[in-house]
Amino acid sequence: MRNRPQFVLLSATVLASAAVILPAPPVRAFAGNHVAAVDRGFVPDTGQINRGFDEKLPASSQPRPIPTAAQVDAALAMPDSDQPAAGAPTAGANATTGSAPAGEQMKAPIGATGQTMPAKVSQRNDTLDRVPIMALPIPLSGQDRQRIYQAAMADKTARAADADRLMPASELDAAQALHETQALPASVRDIPGVRQLVYLKGKSKIFLVEPATRIVVAEISS
Repeated sequence: MRNRPQFVLLSATVLASAAVILPAPPVRAFAGNHVAAVDRGFVPDTGQINRGFDEKLPASSQPRPIPTAAQVDAALAMPDSDQPAAGAPTAGANATTGSAPAGEQMKAPIGATGQTMPAKVSQRNDTLDRVPIMALPIPLSGQDRQRIYQAAMADKTARAADADRLMPASELDAAQALHETQALPASVRDIPGVRQLVYLKGKSKIFLVEPATRIVVAEISS
C-alpha cells in the first residue's frame, strides 16, 4: 500500500489522543475473590486532604451565632492594622471559634495583616466573619449615628408597629415600606452614605432602610 506509513502514523495519533481524552479506569484492589474500587482522592496516612467527598459535620456541632449589632459595632471599633505581623504571640480569640481557650497565647501568622488575620487569632475577624453580608453596617462614626438617632427621635412621626422584630438585613413588609418609613431629617442628610436612605422609628431604635429593596441596612440605638 503506497500510503501505509501515513496511515500508520495517523492511527497512532488517533489512539494517543483517545488515551489522553478518555478518563482512566478506576484502580481496583484485589482481596481474595472480591474486587473493590480504590478512592483516588484519599491516601491513608499521607496527610492528603482531598478525600473525594464532603466531610460531614459532627451531629453534636452547633451553628455559630450571628453577632448582635452592638457586638458588630464593638468589633469595627477594634484596631485594624495594615502592618504585616511578625509572628509574635497574641491573646487567644473569642471562644466561639473553638480554636483556643480564652487567654491562651497564640502566634499570628507571619505577614498577616488585620484583614487577613485568621479568626482563631483575631477576635475582630472572628466576629465580622459571622455577620451576613447584607447585615454588614454602613460606615458611620459614633458621632454620625448619634446625630441620626437624635434627629429621628425628635421628629414627630409615629413609631412603627412591630419595629422591634427588625434587625440589619431584615426586609420590611409592604405596609411598613409604604406607610411607616420616613425621609431622613434635612439636618443629617449631609452625612455621607445616608442621603438616599429612609428610616423607620421603633420604640428605642432607628432603622435605616434602602428604599429600593426595603432592606434594613443599619440599626441605631441610644
